[in-house]
Amino acid sequence: MKVAVVGSGVSGLGATWEQLLNEYSEHEVHLYEADSRPGGHANTVKFTPPGKQSKDSVYVDTGFIVFNPSTYPNFIKFLKLQGVKILPTEMTFSVSRDGGVFEWAGSNLMTIFCQPHRLIDPNMWRLIYDVLRFNACARSIITADAAAEYSIGEYLDREGYSDSFKDNYLIPMTACIWSTPPEKCALEFPARTLIQFLNNHHLLQITGKPSWLTLEDGSRVYVNKILEKLPTAQLHLSTPIKAVSTGEGNTVQVTTEGGATETYDHVIFACHSDTVLSILEAGEGVTAKEKEILGMFQWNRNEAVLHSDIKLMPQSRLAWSCWNYLTQSVVDSKGERKANSDQVSLTYGMNDLQHIPESKFGPVLVSLNPPFEPREGTLAGRYRYDHPVLDAQAVRAQKRMPAIQRIRGISYAGAYLKYGFHEDGFASGLAVAQNLLTSTEAATLPFEIDLEIDRRPASAWVAATFFMLFEASGGRSIVGYIGAWFLALAGGFLWQVFGWGGQLRAERKVKAD
Repeated sequence: MKVAVVGSGVSGLGATWEQLLNEYSEHEVHLYEADSRPGGHANTVKFTPPGKQSKDSVYVDTGFIVFNPSTYPNFIKFLKLQGVKILPTEMTFSVSRDGGVFEWAGSNLMTIFCQPHRLIDPNMWRLIYDVLRFNACARSIITADAAAEYSIGEYLDREGYSDSFKDNYLIPMTACIWSTPPEKCALEFPARTLIQFLNNHHLLQITGKPSWLTLEDGSRVYVNKILEKLPTAQLHLSTPIKAVSTGEGNTVQVTTEGGATETYDHVIFACHSDTVLSILEAGEGVTAKEKEILGMFQWNRNEAVLHSDIKLMPQSRLAWSCWNYLTQSVVDSKGERKANSDQVSLTYGMNDLQHIPESKFGPVLVSLNPPFEPREGTLAGRYRYDHPVLDAQAVRAQKRMPAIQRIRGISYAGAYLKYGFHEDGFASGLAVAQNLLTSTEAATLPFEIDLEIDRRPASAWVAATFFMLFEASGGRSIVGYIGAWFLALAGGFLWQVFGWGGQLRAERKVKAD
Protein backbone atom coordinates (compact mmCIF):
# COMPACT_ATOMS: atom_id res chain seq x y z
CA MET A 1 0.00 0.00 0.00
CA LYS A 2 1.22 3.50 -0.86
CA VAL A 3 0.51 5.87 2.04
CA ALA A 4 0.86 9.65 2.39
CA VAL A 5 1.31 11.18 5.83
CA VAL A 6 0.54 14.91 5.85
CA GLY A 7 2.36 16.67 8.69
CA SER A 8 5.67 15.78 10.35
CA GLY A 9 4.79 16.74 13.91
CA VAL A 10 4.65 14.11 16.62
CA SER A 11 1.48 12.50 15.20
CA GLY A 12 2.90 12.19 11.70
CA LEU A 13 6.19 10.90 13.07
CA GLY A 14 4.35 8.31 15.15
CA ALA A 15 2.41 7.10 12.12
CA THR A 16 5.52 7.03 9.93
CA TRP A 17 7.67 5.21 12.48
CA GLU A 18 5.27 2.36 13.06
CA GLN A 19 4.87 1.63 9.38
CA LEU A 20 8.63 1.57 8.84
CA LEU A 21 9.53 -0.20 12.07
CA ASN A 22 12.29 -2.74 11.38
CA GLU A 23 11.00 -2.89 7.80
CA TYR A 24 8.21 -5.26 8.86
CA SER A 25 5.68 -3.22 6.93
CA GLU A 26 5.65 -3.36 3.14
CA HIS A 27 3.93 0.01 2.85
CA GLU A 28 5.60 2.77 0.87
CA VAL A 29 5.25 5.81 3.11
CA HIS A 30 5.68 9.41 1.96
CA LEU A 31 5.87 12.15 4.59
CA TYR A 32 4.84 15.69 3.61
CA GLU A 33 5.74 18.80 5.59
CA ALA A 34 4.93 22.40 4.70
CA ASP A 35 7.81 23.75 6.81
CA SER A 36 11.48 23.52 5.93
CA ARG A 37 12.12 21.42 9.04
CA PRO A 38 10.34 18.34 10.41
CA GLY A 39 9.13 17.89 13.98
CA GLY A 40 6.36 20.42 14.62
CA HIS A 41 6.51 21.32 18.31
CA ALA A 42 9.60 19.12 18.68
CA ASN A 43 11.80 22.07 17.80
CA THR A 44 15.34 22.04 19.19
CA VAL A 45 17.49 25.05 18.38
CA LYS A 46 20.99 26.24 19.25
CA PHE A 47 21.29 28.98 21.84
CA THR A 48 24.40 31.14 21.90
CA PRO A 49 24.77 33.42 24.95
CA PRO A 50 25.01 37.13 24.16
CA GLY A 51 28.56 38.09 23.23
CA LYS A 52 29.72 34.47 22.84
CA GLN A 53 30.85 32.49 19.78
CA SER A 54 28.81 29.72 18.17
CA LYS A 55 31.15 27.10 19.65
CA ASP A 56 29.74 28.07 23.05
CA SER A 57 26.18 27.13 22.01
CA VAL A 58 23.82 24.68 23.68
CA TYR A 59 20.75 22.84 22.37
CA VAL A 60 17.43 24.14 23.73
CA ASP A 61 13.86 22.96 23.12
CA THR A 62 11.36 25.71 22.37
CA GLY A 63 8.13 23.70 22.04
CA PHE A 64 7.91 20.20 23.50
CA ILE A 65 10.13 20.13 26.60
CA VAL A 66 9.09 17.69 29.34
CA PHE A 67 7.13 14.47 29.89
CA ASN A 68 6.56 11.97 32.69
CA PRO A 69 6.51 8.17 33.05
CA SER A 70 2.92 8.07 34.27
CA THR A 71 1.12 9.59 31.27
CA TYR A 72 3.52 9.09 28.34
CA PRO A 73 3.65 5.26 28.16
CA ASN A 74 3.90 4.82 24.38
CA PHE A 75 6.34 7.66 23.85
CA ILE A 76 8.65 6.37 26.58
CA LYS A 77 8.53 2.80 25.21
CA PHE A 78 9.58 4.19 21.85
CA LEU A 79 12.40 6.26 23.36
CA LYS A 80 13.79 3.27 25.24
CA LEU A 81 13.54 1.07 22.16
CA GLN A 82 15.52 3.64 20.18
CA GLY A 83 18.12 4.16 22.90
CA VAL A 84 17.31 7.86 23.33
CA LYS A 85 18.84 9.16 26.57
CA ILE A 86 16.27 10.40 29.08
CA LEU A 87 17.18 12.78 31.91
CA PRO A 88 15.27 13.59 35.11
CA THR A 89 14.06 17.16 35.48
CA GLU A 90 11.81 19.31 37.66
CA MET A 91 8.35 20.76 37.24
CA THR A 92 7.81 23.76 39.49
CA PHE A 93 5.31 26.59 39.05
CA SER A 94 5.06 30.25 40.00
CA VAL A 95 2.72 33.21 39.49
CA SER A 96 3.89 36.81 39.11
CA ARG A 97 1.33 39.59 38.70
CA ASP A 98 1.72 43.28 37.88
CA GLY A 99 5.49 43.29 37.62
CA GLY A 100 6.02 41.47 40.91
CA VAL A 101 3.36 43.15 43.07
CA PHE A 102 1.98 39.67 43.81
CA GLU A 103 4.18 36.57 43.59
CA TRP A 104 4.22 33.05 44.89
CA ALA A 105 5.66 29.66 43.89
CA GLY A 106 4.65 26.17 44.91
CA SER A 107 7.98 24.48 45.64
CA ASN A 108 7.96 24.84 49.45
CA LEU A 109 6.85 27.14 52.26
CA MET A 110 9.70 29.56 51.56
CA THR A 111 8.57 30.02 47.96
CA ILE A 112 4.87 30.16 48.83
CA PHE A 113 5.68 33.10 51.09
CA CYS A 114 8.48 34.51 48.96
CA GLN A 115 6.86 37.86 49.79
CA PRO A 116 6.94 37.81 53.63
CA HIS A 117 3.97 40.17 53.99
CA ARG A 118 1.77 37.42 52.49
CA LEU A 119 1.93 35.78 55.92
CA ILE A 120 -0.67 38.31 57.07
CA ASP A 121 -2.67 38.30 53.82
CA PRO A 122 -6.05 36.52 54.35
CA ASN A 123 -6.34 35.91 50.60
CA MET A 124 -3.10 33.93 50.62
CA TRP A 125 -4.28 31.67 53.41
CA ARG A 126 -7.62 31.19 51.65
CA LEU A 127 -5.69 30.24 48.50
CA ILE A 128 -3.79 27.55 50.39
CA TYR A 129 -7.00 26.24 51.98
CA ASP A 130 -8.77 26.07 48.62
CA VAL A 131 -5.85 24.28 46.96
CA LEU A 132 -6.02 21.57 49.62
CA ARG A 133 -9.82 21.40 49.36
CA PHE A 134 -9.78 21.22 45.57
CA ASN A 135 -7.17 18.45 45.57
CA ALA A 136 -9.27 16.41 47.97
CA CYS A 137 -12.76 17.04 46.60
CA ALA A 138 -12.52 17.72 42.87
CA ARG A 139 -11.63 14.18 41.82
CA SER A 140 -15.10 12.99 42.85
CA ILE A 141 -16.66 14.55 39.74
CA ILE A 142 -14.59 12.33 37.43
CA THR A 143 -17.04 9.51 38.07
CA ALA A 144 -20.15 11.70 38.42
CA ASP A 145 -22.41 11.52 35.35
CA ALA A 146 -23.86 14.97 35.97
CA ALA A 147 -20.42 16.55 35.63
CA ALA A 148 -20.20 15.88 31.90
CA GLU A 149 -21.30 19.36 30.81
CA TYR A 150 -19.95 21.49 33.67
CA SER A 151 -17.41 24.13 32.78
CA ILE A 152 -14.67 24.51 35.35
CA GLY A 153 -15.93 28.04 36.03
CA GLU A 154 -19.42 26.75 36.86
CA TYR A 155 -17.97 24.08 39.14
CA LEU A 156 -15.81 26.55 41.07
CA ASP A 157 -18.70 29.00 41.51
CA ARG A 158 -21.07 26.26 42.65
CA GLU A 159 -18.60 24.99 45.25
CA GLY A 160 -17.72 28.44 46.54
CA TYR A 161 -14.03 28.59 45.69
CA SER A 162 -12.37 31.95 46.26
CA ASP A 163 -11.28 34.43 43.63
CA SER A 164 -7.77 34.10 45.03
CA PHE A 165 -7.78 30.37 44.23
CA LYS A 166 -9.15 30.94 40.73
CA ASP A 167 -6.97 33.91 39.81
CA ASN A 168 -3.72 32.88 41.49
CA TYR A 169 -3.73 29.11 41.09
CA LEU A 170 -6.16 27.19 38.92
CA ILE A 171 -6.63 29.61 36.02
CA PRO A 172 -2.89 30.37 35.73
CA MET A 173 -1.98 26.68 35.91
CA THR A 174 -4.63 25.70 33.36
CA ALA A 175 -3.65 28.54 31.03
CA CYS A 176 -0.02 27.43 31.20
CA ILE A 177 -0.71 23.74 30.65
CA TRP A 178 -2.81 24.30 27.52
CA SER A 179 -1.28 27.61 26.37
CA THR A 180 -4.81 28.97 26.43
CA PRO A 181 -6.09 32.49 27.27
CA PRO A 182 -7.16 32.74 30.94
CA GLU A 183 -10.71 33.78 30.06
CA LYS A 184 -11.30 30.52 28.19
CA CYS A 185 -9.87 28.56 31.11
CA ALA A 186 -12.29 30.29 33.48
CA LEU A 187 -15.44 29.92 31.45
CA GLU A 188 -15.18 27.18 28.85
CA PHE A 189 -12.97 24.30 29.99
CA PRO A 190 -15.01 21.16 30.74
CA ALA A 191 -14.59 20.43 34.44
CA ARG A 192 -14.40 16.66 34.10
CA THR A 193 -11.80 16.82 31.32
CA LEU A 194 -9.62 19.25 33.26
CA ILE A 195 -9.82 17.36 36.54
CA GLN A 196 -9.20 14.02 34.80
CA PHE A 197 -6.06 15.51 33.27
CA LEU A 198 -4.88 16.88 36.63
CA ASN A 199 -5.53 13.48 38.17
CA ASN A 200 -3.63 11.69 35.38
CA HIS A 201 -0.60 13.90 36.00
CA HIS A 202 -0.78 13.53 39.80
CA LEU A 203 -1.47 17.26 40.15
CA LEU A 204 -4.26 16.64 42.68
CA GLN A 205 -1.88 15.39 45.33
CA ILE A 206 0.77 16.99 47.50
CA THR A 207 3.03 13.94 47.83
CA GLY A 208 3.84 10.96 45.61
CA LYS A 209 4.05 12.95 42.40
CA PRO A 210 5.89 11.29 39.48
CA SER A 211 9.29 12.49 38.37
CA TRP A 212 9.45 14.60 35.23
CA LEU A 213 11.76 13.85 32.33
CA THR A 214 13.46 15.57 29.42
CA LEU A 215 15.67 14.46 26.52
CA GLU A 216 19.42 14.90 26.42
CA ASP A 217 20.29 17.19 23.49
CA GLY A 218 16.61 17.94 22.99
CA SER A 219 13.64 16.48 21.15
CA ARG A 220 15.51 16.66 17.83
CA VAL A 221 17.12 13.34 18.82
CA TYR A 222 13.90 11.34 18.62
CA VAL A 223 12.83 13.12 15.42
CA ASN A 224 16.10 12.06 13.78
CA LYS A 225 15.67 8.47 15.00
CA ILE A 226 12.43 8.18 13.05
CA LEU A 227 13.47 10.02 9.91
CA GLU A 228 16.80 8.24 9.49
CA LYS A 229 14.82 5.15 8.44
CA LEU A 230 12.83 7.03 5.83
CA PRO A 231 14.32 7.10 2.30
CA THR A 232 15.28 10.64 1.33
CA ALA A 233 13.00 10.55 -1.71
CA GLN A 234 10.01 9.89 0.56
CA LEU A 235 10.54 12.90 2.84
CA HIS A 236 9.01 15.99 1.25
CA LEU A 237 9.97 19.10 3.23
CA SER A 238 8.83 22.59 2.21
CA THR A 239 5.97 20.87 0.38
CA PRO A 240 2.60 22.18 1.55
CA ILE A 241 -0.43 20.20 0.42
CA LYS A 242 -3.06 22.17 -1.48
CA ALA A 243 -5.82 19.61 -1.97
CA VAL A 244 -6.80 16.01 -1.26
CA SER A 245 -9.65 14.35 -3.13
CA THR A 246 -11.03 10.90 -3.87
CA GLY A 247 -9.61 9.28 -7.01
CA GLU A 248 -10.61 6.31 -9.12
CA GLY A 249 -10.67 2.81 -7.71
CA ASN A 250 -10.66 3.80 -4.02
CA THR A 251 -7.48 5.84 -4.41
CA VAL A 252 -6.76 9.30 -3.00
CA GLN A 253 -5.32 12.18 -5.00
CA VAL A 254 -2.82 14.45 -3.22
CA THR A 255 -1.96 17.77 -4.88
CA THR A 256 0.86 19.98 -3.62
CA GLU A 257 0.98 23.78 -3.72
CA GLY A 258 3.52 23.39 -6.51
CA GLY A 259 0.88 21.71 -8.67
CA ALA A 260 2.17 18.12 -8.57
CA THR A 261 -0.45 15.40 -8.04
CA GLU A 262 0.30 11.94 -6.66
CA THR A 263 -2.01 8.96 -6.22
CA TYR A 264 -2.08 7.09 -2.90
CA ASP A 265 -4.00 4.18 -1.46
CA HIS A 266 -4.44 5.97 1.86
CA VAL A 267 -3.80 9.40 3.39
CA ILE A 268 -3.13 10.08 7.07
CA PHE A 269 -3.79 13.68 8.05
CA ALA A 270 -1.43 14.42 10.95
CA CYS A 271 -1.80 18.19 10.88
CA HIS A 272 -4.17 20.59 12.61
CA SER A 273 -7.89 20.19 11.99
CA ASP A 274 -8.30 23.63 10.41
CA THR A 275 -5.50 22.83 7.95
CA VAL A 276 -7.11 19.47 7.19
CA LEU A 277 -10.45 21.09 6.50
CA SER A 278 -9.00 23.68 4.12
CA ILE A 279 -7.17 20.93 2.19
CA LEU A 280 -10.30 18.78 1.92
CA GLU A 281 -12.41 21.75 0.83
CA ALA A 282 -9.86 22.59 -1.86
CA GLY A 283 -10.24 19.02 -3.11
CA GLU A 284 -13.96 19.64 -3.57
CA GLY A 285 -14.90 16.31 -2.04
CA VAL A 286 -15.34 17.18 1.60
CA THR A 287 -18.45 15.62 3.11
CA ALA A 288 -20.92 17.47 5.30
CA LYS A 289 -19.98 15.30 8.27
CA GLU A 290 -16.23 15.92 7.79
CA LYS A 291 -16.84 19.64 7.55
CA GLU A 292 -19.06 19.73 10.61
CA ILE A 293 -16.83 17.65 12.91
CA LEU A 294 -13.47 19.11 11.90
CA GLY A 295 -14.93 22.60 12.09
CA MET A 296 -15.75 22.15 15.77
CA PHE A 297 -12.09 22.33 16.83
CA GLN A 298 -10.51 25.72 17.53
CA TRP A 299 -6.87 26.76 17.82
CA ASN A 300 -4.81 29.39 19.64
CA ARG A 301 -1.70 30.86 18.06
CA ASN A 302 1.21 31.51 20.44
CA GLU A 303 4.69 32.94 20.01
CA ALA A 304 7.66 31.41 21.83
CA VAL A 305 10.64 33.73 22.31
CA LEU A 306 14.10 32.37 23.18
CA HIS A 307 16.11 34.92 25.15
CA SER A 308 18.15 35.65 28.28
CA ASP A 309 16.31 38.63 29.81
CA ILE A 310 15.59 37.90 33.48
CA LYS A 311 13.07 40.76 33.59
CA LEU A 312 10.68 38.16 32.14
CA MET A 313 11.04 36.11 35.33
CA PRO A 314 9.47 36.78 38.76
CA GLN A 315 11.02 39.70 40.63
CA SER A 316 11.78 37.54 43.66
CA ARG A 317 14.53 35.03 42.94
CA LEU A 318 12.86 32.75 45.49
CA ALA A 319 9.87 32.48 43.16
CA TRP A 320 11.90 31.45 40.12
CA SER A 321 10.47 28.17 38.86
CA CYS A 322 10.48 25.97 35.78
CA TRP A 323 7.12 27.43 34.69
CA ASN A 324 6.57 31.09 35.55
CA TYR A 325 3.14 32.57 34.80
CA LEU A 326 3.29 36.32 34.09
CA THR A 327 0.15 38.42 34.09
CA GLN A 328 -1.21 41.93 34.45
CA SER A 329 -4.42 43.08 36.10
CA VAL A 330 -6.62 44.66 33.44
CA VAL A 331 -9.87 46.57 33.21
CA ASP A 332 -12.43 44.94 30.90
CA SER A 333 -14.94 46.63 28.60
CA LYS A 334 -17.42 46.93 31.48
CA GLY A 335 -14.91 48.81 33.59
CA GLU A 336 -14.37 45.87 35.94
CA ARG A 337 -10.86 44.96 37.07
CA LYS A 338 -9.74 41.41 36.19
CA ALA A 339 -6.81 39.68 37.84
CA ASN A 340 -5.54 38.10 34.61
CA SER A 341 -4.85 39.64 31.22
CA ASP A 342 -6.53 38.20 28.14
CA GLN A 343 -3.46 36.39 26.79
CA VAL A 344 -1.51 33.59 28.43
CA SER A 345 2.08 34.56 29.12
CA LEU A 346 4.73 32.47 30.83
CA THR A 347 8.48 31.94 30.94
CA TYR A 348 10.13 28.52 31.00
CA GLY A 349 13.36 28.39 33.00
CA MET A 350 15.37 26.22 30.63
CA ASN A 351 18.47 26.11 32.84
CA ASP A 352 16.59 23.93 35.33
CA LEU A 353 14.36 22.13 32.83
CA GLN A 354 17.15 20.95 30.53
CA HIS A 355 20.22 20.96 32.78
CA ILE A 356 21.86 23.99 31.16
CA PRO A 357 24.49 25.44 33.54
CA GLU A 358 23.75 29.11 34.18
CA SER A 359 27.40 29.62 35.14
CA LYS A 360 28.43 28.73 31.58
CA PHE A 361 25.52 29.86 29.39
CA GLY A 362 23.84 32.49 31.54
CA PRO A 363 20.04 32.52 31.91
CA VAL A 364 18.36 30.55 29.12
CA LEU A 365 14.66 31.37 28.93
CA VAL A 366 11.74 30.64 26.62
CA SER A 367 8.81 33.04 27.02
CA LEU A 368 5.41 32.28 25.54
CA ASN A 369 3.67 35.49 24.46
CA PRO A 370 5.92 37.73 26.59
CA PRO A 371 4.11 40.81 27.95
CA PHE A 372 6.96 43.00 26.72
CA GLU A 373 9.97 42.60 24.45
CA PRO A 374 13.20 41.18 25.87
CA ARG A 375 15.79 43.91 26.22
CA GLU A 376 18.09 44.54 23.28
CA GLY A 377 20.88 42.02 22.88
CA THR A 378 19.12 39.17 24.72
CA LEU A 379 16.82 37.90 21.95
CA ALA A 380 17.89 34.60 20.35
CA GLY A 381 14.86 33.47 18.33
CA ARG A 382 11.10 33.55 17.72
CA TYR A 383 8.90 30.54 16.99
CA ARG A 384 5.18 30.16 16.34
CA TYR A 385 3.08 27.32 17.71
CA ASP A 386 -0.65 26.62 17.50
CA HIS A 387 -2.39 24.85 20.39
CA PRO A 388 -5.87 23.27 20.43
CA VAL A 389 -8.64 24.81 22.51
CA LEU A 390 -9.96 22.06 24.76
CA ASP A 391 -13.48 23.34 25.35
CA ALA A 392 -16.78 21.47 25.58
CA GLN A 393 -17.26 21.71 21.82
CA ALA A 394 -13.88 20.07 21.21
CA VAL A 395 -14.72 17.22 23.58
CA ARG A 396 -17.96 16.60 21.66
CA ALA A 397 -16.04 16.63 18.38
CA GLN A 398 -13.53 14.09 19.73
CA LYS A 399 -16.36 11.69 20.49
CA ARG A 400 -17.67 12.05 16.92
CA MET A 401 -14.34 11.51 15.13
CA PRO A 402 -14.84 7.73 14.62
CA ALA A 403 -17.66 8.61 12.20
CA ILE A 404 -15.14 10.00 9.69
CA GLN A 405 -12.06 7.86 10.40
CA ARG A 406 -10.94 5.63 7.50
CA ILE A 407 -13.68 6.97 5.24
CA ARG A 408 -12.71 7.73 1.61
CA GLY A 409 -9.22 6.31 2.28
CA ILE A 410 -8.47 9.03 4.85
CA SER A 411 -7.46 8.77 8.52
CA TYR A 412 -6.89 11.50 11.09
CA ALA A 413 -4.25 11.69 13.80
CA GLY A 414 -3.40 14.48 16.20
CA ALA A 415 -2.89 15.50 19.80
CA TYR A 416 -6.09 17.56 19.47
CA LEU A 417 -8.03 14.28 19.50
CA LYS A 418 -7.37 13.91 23.24
CA TYR A 419 -5.65 16.25 25.72
CA GLY A 420 -3.40 18.04 23.24
CA PHE A 421 -0.03 16.73 24.44
CA HIS A 422 2.92 14.94 22.89
CA GLU A 423 1.86 11.50 24.09
CA ASP A 424 -1.64 12.06 22.72
CA GLY A 425 -0.26 12.93 19.30
CA PHE A 426 2.24 10.07 19.26
CA ALA A 427 -0.30 7.47 20.38
CA SER A 428 -2.82 8.81 17.86
CA GLY A 429 -0.29 8.38 15.05
CA LEU A 430 0.54 4.86 16.19
CA ALA A 431 -3.14 3.92 16.33
CA VAL A 432 -4.08 5.04 12.82
CA ALA A 433 -0.95 3.43 11.40
CA GLN A 434 -1.65 0.16 13.18
CA ASN A 435 -5.04 0.02 11.47
CA LEU A 436 -3.23 -0.17 8.13
CA LEU A 437 -0.99 -3.08 9.09
CA THR A 438 -1.83 -6.66 8.25
CA SER A 439 -2.29 -9.05 11.14
CA THR A 440 1.14 -10.53 10.41
CA GLU A 441 2.82 -7.12 10.44
CA ALA A 442 1.00 -6.03 13.60
CA ALA A 443 2.15 -9.15 15.42
CA THR A 444 5.77 -8.06 14.99
CA LEU A 445 5.39 -4.69 16.73
CA PRO A 446 7.75 -4.39 19.71
CA PHE A 447 5.13 -3.21 22.21
CA GLU A 448 1.38 -3.01 22.62
CA ILE A 449 -0.08 0.44 22.10
CA ASP A 450 -1.66 1.81 25.28
CA LEU A 451 -4.51 4.15 24.37
CA GLU A 452 -6.13 4.29 27.81
CA ILE A 453 -4.04 6.50 30.10
CA ASP A 454 -6.85 7.93 32.23
CA ARG A 455 -6.19 7.04 35.87
CA ARG A 456 -8.97 6.20 38.25
CA PRO A 457 -8.99 8.85 40.97
CA ALA A 458 -7.23 7.72 44.12
CA SER A 459 -9.38 7.65 47.20
CA ALA A 460 -9.22 10.82 49.30
CA TRP A 461 -12.48 10.28 51.14
CA VAL A 462 -11.15 11.17 54.59
CA ALA A 463 -9.86 14.58 53.49
CA ALA A 464 -12.86 15.14 51.20
CA THR A 465 -15.30 14.32 54.01
CA PHE A 466 -13.50 16.71 56.34
CA PHE A 467 -13.71 19.58 53.85
CA MET A 468 -17.36 18.88 53.03
CA LEU A 469 -18.35 18.84 56.71
CA PHE A 470 -16.20 21.88 57.43
CA GLU A 471 -17.89 23.81 54.61
CA ALA A 472 -21.43 22.62 55.45
CA SER A 473 -21.09 23.47 59.15
CA GLY A 474 -19.95 27.01 58.48
CA GLY A 475 -16.54 26.21 59.91
CA ARG A 476 -14.73 28.05 57.15
CA SER A 477 -16.66 31.25 57.81
CA ILE A 478 -16.00 31.07 61.55
CA VAL A 479 -12.30 30.30 61.17
CA GLY A 480 -12.04 32.90 58.41
CA TYR A 481 -13.55 35.59 60.63
CA ILE A 482 -11.26 34.74 63.55
CA GLY A 483 -8.27 34.42 61.24
CA ALA A 484 -8.96 37.75 59.56
CA TRP A 485 -9.20 39.43 62.97
CA PHE A 486 -5.92 37.88 64.08
CA LEU A 487 -4.14 38.76 60.82
CA ALA A 488 -5.43 42.32 61.02
CA LEU A 489 -4.09 42.58 64.57
CA ALA A 490 -0.75 41.09 63.55
CA GLY A 491 -0.69 43.29 60.47
CA GLY A 492 -1.12 46.40 62.57
CA PHE A 493 1.94 45.47 64.61
CA LEU A 494 4.03 44.38 61.62
CA TRP A 495 3.07 47.52 59.71
CA GLN A 496 4.81 49.55 62.38
CA VAL A 497 7.90 47.30 62.30
CA PHE A 498 8.24 46.17 58.66
CA GLY A 499 5.58 48.05 56.73
CA TRP A 500 3.89 44.78 55.67
CA GLY A 501 0.34 45.91 56.26
CA GLY A 502 0.97 49.03 54.22
CA GLN A 503 1.84 46.94 51.18
CA LEU A 504 -1.44 45.04 51.42
CA ARG A 505 -3.42 48.26 51.90
CA ALA A 506 -1.79 49.72 48.79
CA GLU A 507 -2.76 46.63 46.79
CA ARG A 508 -6.37 46.83 47.95
CA LYS A 509 -6.51 50.51 46.99
CA VAL A 510 -5.27 49.71 43.47
CA LYS A 511 -7.95 47.03 43.09
CA ALA A 512 -10.64 49.40 44.33
CA ASP A 513 -9.55 52.09 41.88
